[in-house]
Amino acid sequence: MSTNFEILDSITESMGIINKSGEIIFTNKAWRSFSDDNMGDDSCTGLNSNYFVICDAVEGEESNLAQQATFGINQVINGERGFFELEYPCHSPTENRWFILRASKVKSNPELTLLAHINITNRKITELEVEKNYIHSLTINERLNTTLYKIIHDIQHPLSNIKSLIDISKSQNENKTINKYLERIEQGSNNLSLFVKETLKQITSSDEIQSVEVEQMVKNYLDTIEHLLQSNSIEVKLKIKQPDKFSTNAVEFRSIMSNLIGNSIKYCDNLKLQKHITVSFNCDSKSARLTVEDNGLGIKKQDIPKITQRNYQVNNKISDGAGLGLFMVEKSVNKLGGSLKIKSKFGEGSKFIVDIPNQAIHLSISKTA
Repeated sequence: MSTNFEILDSITESMGIINKSGEIIFTNKAWRSFSDDNMGDDSCTGLNSNYFVICDAVEGEESNLAQQATFGINQVINGERGFFELEYPCHSPTENRWFILRASKVKSNPELTLLAHINITNRKITELEVEKNYIHSLTINERLNTTLYKIIHDIQHPLSNIKSLIDISKSQNENKTINKYLERIEQGSNNLSLFVKETLKQITSSDEIQSVEVEQMVKNYLDTIEHLLQSNSIEVKLKIKQPDKFSTNAVEFRSIMSNLIGNSIKYCDNLKLQKHITVSFNCDSKSARLTVEDNGLGIKKQDIPKITQRNYQVNNKISDGAGLGLFMVEKSVNKLGGSLKIKSKFGEGSKFIVDIPNQAIHLSISKTA
């Protein structure tokens, strides 16, 4: 019987012939060479062995593929389908390899089935590289979108502050007073420019960790919105303790802090005589907690689970924003490996608690390395 198939020895892909019961009645040179090169057992994969028994003996993660092979080949043998193909991995200790098993009837003898194992490793490696590049491009695109949202949203309050100062300076007649406001406008503009530059760095260094002086960071931000706080008669109280060195992604942390403070300003309760925002921070060598608490309008219980959703706004009449603030906060918190808790009573105020890891020890290790 084998002489009828000797022409298959000239083909570089591994090929074998089985009968209806799965018994191997012919293997070409490539089949035999592959078995020898990979320390195969001729009694298992050679002539007179049963291909279905080989498949049944497969264990572990590839057992499911072996079952699919048995089922598909039997469909071809029984005439239920013209051919069957299955892609599968066949890695060696030194290299990763992929093959396609193809089963089809032997035209000259319908009682027999031709099995071909076609090496597709080069194609598969190319596909995986394309997939890797595609995933990388999606990551870059997501980072660009996130950065764009962050810049657009986070500069709104500082810009409002600058605009308000410009309007006031126009109403002044004395040069000394005008110059004072111009200095504050210049300072606010410089702070905004620095913030945009730092945020844009995130596109190329999204996982960068820096040492952060939290009190100074908060004060710098408050300076950019000083007039906004004054015009709304909001007092900001700082309760910042930093007994241990604190390190994190500074851009993400600043975005969390500024969005939470900005949110408290946006939803302040103008009917209250005393309006306040309390910014608290504490950390140890392993973790840090940032809390922003206000006595503003508060959030209804049914709205709390929804307020971190993109474009969700509790009150469209109060806010002219796009509903991105708390969405960006949660996104940044997740990126830092932390958690966000929201406590609020409608009409009384809100409390936002952010717990994140302190990366100071990792920063020290990376610098040492």
